[in-house]
Amino acid sequence: MAVLESDLHALSAEARRRYPAVKDVAEHAILKVRFRILASFIVIPSEIAHNEYILLIFLMASMIRTVKLSLIGLSCLQKLISHDSVAPSALKEILFTLKDHAEMADESVQLKTLQTILIILQSRLHPENEIREVKSDKVRASVAKARR
Repeated sequence: MAVLESDLHALSAEARRRYPAVKDVAEHAILKVRFRILASFIVIPSEIAHNEYILLIFLMASMIRTVKLSLIGLSCLQKLISHDSVAPSALKEILFTLKDHAEMADESVQLKTLQTILIILQSRLHPENEIREVKSDKVRASVAKARR
């Protein structure tokens, strides 16, 4: 939990000036994490998984598509996934975010994206069906773009 709080602080600090909405959401999440720590001595990863608010903050940071926020968001996603703190229902949204990041020009973001994909494949999330859906959505988008 301390690592999660630290990541949220880093996200808040990075988003402070240019992305106040991300900063506010991250600070709100910090308060939620602190409250959860005070409310119980043991924090179970599944509790975080069922609280999709935390995951959405990191996805939101990743969607802004700046290198620093993307790296922080992807790093946090890696930690959440590796600790089984992500609900399977969130996998499709994560894969769409990763697909977008794979198209970014920055090599450090591409590397972090590939590392995140490997962590997903080693996790309990079982992304087989979601990968097919993401691919078919990408094909549909390409066909629609070609028709224009």
